[in-house]
Amino acid sequence: MKIFMGNRVLAAGRDGEQEPFDMSLAVEGMVQIVTGVRADHARPLDRGNRSTLLRFSVLRRHCSTLAAAEFLLVHGIGLVGLDGTVTIAVADGQTYELSSAVLKKVQGTQDGGSTIHCYEIVGGSIAAPTSQEN
Repeated sequence: MKIFMGNRVLAAGRDGEQEPFDMSLAVEGMVQIVTGVRADHARPLDRGNRSTLLRFSVLRRHCSTLAAAEFLLVHGIGLVGLDGTVTIAVADGQTYELSSAVLKKVQGTQDGGSTIHCYEIVGGSIAAPTSQEN
């Protein structure tokens, strides 16, 4: 699986390397609760305004502990606030798109010669899959 934000690669998914893991997805909408005087019950109203929160982590192996530390320090620079369409390409050739997305948070940790970055992206809705057949 590969994940792109615009032309920026967040998860390269190369032969088991940089595969996204701990992926989660939450879809939320706006609900208004209408109450009436002496009513038996309140009435929830769907107001739309769907938003999607996508979270995933990526493990990267580096050539040395120093290289991992340097990557940890510079990788998130300029990523938070990045906006556009997120494209998720899965192994069967289908892609999913998260429209109107903004990269909200990047959190990184280092473990020896490896780094793990967790990405949190907020967007509109995810479009139905499309095929990338050529």
